This record gives sequence, structure tokens and C-alpha cells, in this order.
Amino acid sequence: MYKVSLLEAQPGMVLVEPVISKDGRCLLKAGQTLNRAMIQRLQELDVWLVYVADLYSLQINPMDRMQMVMEKSYKEVLRKYSTPKKEGNKRDDIPEIVVKMQEVIKTICKNEKIIEYCLQMRIIKTQNLYQKAIETSVFSGLLAGAYGCGKEEMYQIMVGGLLHDSGCLEMAFLIGRKNKSEQEERLWREHPTYGYYFAIQNQLPREIANIIQYHEEHVDGSGYPKQLKAEEIPLGARIVGICSSITESILYDGMKPYEALEIIYGTSGIYFDAKLVNLFLESVALYPMGALVRLTTGEIGVITNIRKNHGPRPVVNVHYNSFFKPLSQPKVVDLGEQRTVFIEEILG
Repeated sequence: MYKVSLLEAQPGMVLVEPVISKDGRCLLKAGQTLNRAMIQRLQELDVWLVYVADLYSLQINPMDRMQMVMEKSYKEVLRKYSTPKKEGNKRDDIPEIVVKMQEVIKTICKNEKIIEYCLQMRIIKTQNLYQKAIETSVFSGLLAGAYGCGKEEMYQIMVGGLLHDSGCLEMAFLIGRKNKSEQEERLWREHPTYGYYFAIQNQLPREIANIIQYHEEHVDGSGYPKQLKAEEIPLGARIVGICSSITESILYDGMKPYEALEIIYGTSGIYFDAKLVNLFLESVALYPMGALVRLTTGEIGVITNIRKNHGPRPVVNVHYNSFFKPLSQPKVVDLGEQRTVFIEEILG
């Protein structure tokens, strides 16, 4: 038997003694397996010590593990596209938006129905489906925050972004496939509707279900499933549609971020809401400040300014030439001026 601080307790540890509150109530019985919700609740009740059977053995179930994976994934993607410092983001209010998103993420990661769906995404062979969901959710939250959405609307949009491709689980063999037969294409166009009914059957708010159903609509009416136009498409669906296109281009098509942004910029006002596209370009840094990058010239450098130019054209201090030799003095390459040079790869 081991006495463990609740700060060190892990989901999957088995209690060997009941947990008693300060007023004498039995909160948990001996033999119960701790999960994250139990640990959080005990902390809220000011209980900080428990007795467990073994520090080195866990009886953890897939749902608890998936909850931890989701929290970690969200944290990594947020860190990838934002920093706590104002000057490290395209807008001064991004750190405040991220704080709001972190609160929303905690709520998302407590919903068992959402966790179950993410577990299904994680275990199918198309691994990118899960990563696409997380990154679309984060981009959608950043764009919703920049638009001025409150916490409740941000929650709906972020969950809509996370579950926008939930209907794809019914046709996983088509995920990422470009050359579909006519029959396969008809089936694929049903995935928003499948996802809509998934959300309704799991008692998710209708606002979230509508985001899932309409994220493939285009502002010119050429999308599906109902050929909605312009503001007939819910705001959340317009936001998620933009963010989903970016993540799909990067994760499924192997495009560089600047290429993905060129697609949404080139089709803004046709497929995507032009005001929201411009807001994304002005707000979200796909190439974060401080990142180590390789340019298309082969040179290696660090991004030092992301605000000088709009879009994916930061300023880079080059430290190594194309032969990987250090320069005697760093060279400033302003991608806003050097229009034929691009970021080839983010190295770290």
C-alpha cells in the first residue's frame, strides 16, 4: 500500500482504502480505479492524499487514456501556432484568445461522447483523420476568437471543428482518396449528413450538428449537401470550412502551409467567406515566430518577425547557407520582398 499525493495520482491507480471527506462522507470506496474525473473532483473537495495498491501498475481504460491524449494533442497544436508573448503572434489579443480556448478545451475533453469519437478516429488506419480534427478545431477556435465570438459560441465552433468529419468513420476507406468513382463520390458527399445525425443521436447541441452538416457548403452555392449560399451557411460552418481546407491541404495533400493559404485566398468569395479568409490570414501564424526553418533556397534560419507582412511571409534571419555551413553574420531575408523564396520546411 502506498500513500500518494493527489498531485501525483494517475488515472488507473487502484484505491486500497476508501476516500473520506473532512465531514466524514465516503467519497470513493476501496477497490475503485481512479480516473481523471475522480482526481479532479477530489481536488475540488480539498482531498489531497489517497492510498493506492501499487505505484507502478495502472488499470487504465482506453477512454481515460484517450482523454489524456486529447489534452496533450491540443496543447501541442496550440503551442505550435501561438506563443504567450504578444509580439510572437499576429495580433496582440491572441494570448487572451488562447486562454479562453484552454478553458473550452477542458470542457471538450470531459465529454465522453466526444472522447469516444476521437478514440475511433485515433485507432483507424488513417491516422491523419485525428490530427486533422485537432488542428481544425484549434484553427477554428483561433479564428472564432479573432472574430469576437464568446466562450459558448467558441465551444460550439471548436467542437464542430473537432467533429466535422465524424461522418467519415462510416466510409473510412475513402478518407484522403482523390480519384473516387462516381458512386464513391456520391457516398463521400453524404459524410456531412452522417456526421449531423451522429451529433443529434449523441445529444450534442443543434448548433454543433449544423456546423458538421454544412462545413462543405460554399459561399457561391456550389458546395454540399444543400447548396447553401453566403450567410445562409452558419458562421461556425463557414469558419470550420476554411480551417478544414487548410488542414486537409497540409495533412492529406502534402502541401506547404503557404500553398494551403494560397488556395483559400484564391478561392475566397467563391468557396470561402472572403472576410473570414482575410481575418484568418491577419490573425493566425502558420509559421510561428522563433521557429527554425529551411527556405526553398536551402538556407536555414529562424523566423524573427511575423507581423511585418500579411499572410505567410515572415522575416527570417538566415544562419546557415545551403551547404549547411554557418554564416559569419546572420542574413536577413524578408519573404515579403523576396517573393520567389518560400519556407520549405519547419525544422523545430
